[in-house]
Amino acid sequence: MSRTDVAAERAPALSAIELERIVSLARAAELTDLSQDTLRRRYKHFIRRLSPRRLGMKVRDVLAIAQAP
Repeated sequence: MSRTDVAAERAPALSAIELERIVSLARAAELTDLSQDTLRRRYKHFIRRLSPRRLGMKVRDVLAIAQAP
């Protein structure tokens, strides 16, 4: 069983609204098992600036990163 199959079994089906929700960069790092620094360097195109000091990512982008091989 591949990593994506396991992730698909664990993740409940999310609605379209839940996938568009923005989570903090710290939470995104927890969900992807990557550091915040790695997310900033490799996935900066997914990062949204929420305020001058706060960054976040959409849940759909976080899940796409977590399921990538």
